[in-house]
Amino acid sequence: MIALVMASAIYLTGLQAAINAPRDEFRACLKQTGAKATSEKVGADAYEAYLRAACSGQLSALRNALIGFSVKNGMARKQAGSDADMTVDDYISSSVDHYKFMADVNSPPKPAAPAQATPAAQATPASAPQQSKPQGQ
Repeated sequence: MIALVMASAIYLTGLQAAINAPRDEFRACLKQTGAKATSEKVGADAYEAYLRAACSGQLSALRNALIGFSVKNGMARKQAGSDADMTVDDYISSSVDHYKFMADVNSPPKPAAPAQATPAAQATPASAPQQSKPQGQ
């Protein structure tokens, strides 16, 4: 019984290792592409397309590894493909969100709107000048 558990653990660890290399390569590509996009001043709205083009090889390798892992563990290929797409999209959306945040933080401050003159206080009877009455009358 213990031998079966150990063999299963070793087998699953081996399968997990098959995912780690493509995942690490994809994450490294995301990081390098983010730095390169920053230096090239890629717009925040264009970053996702830039990222997908720059990391397409690593994206495909990770997706295929995730599908292979899920199928070997008994999942239907269609469902495994859907899950792999969601996982890859999560990595990409996290990178895009981070890039947009950093672009906003590193952008030059916007000039402040000109200060509007405050309207003068309206005169009220209490604020009108008072004439002094001579004493003794």
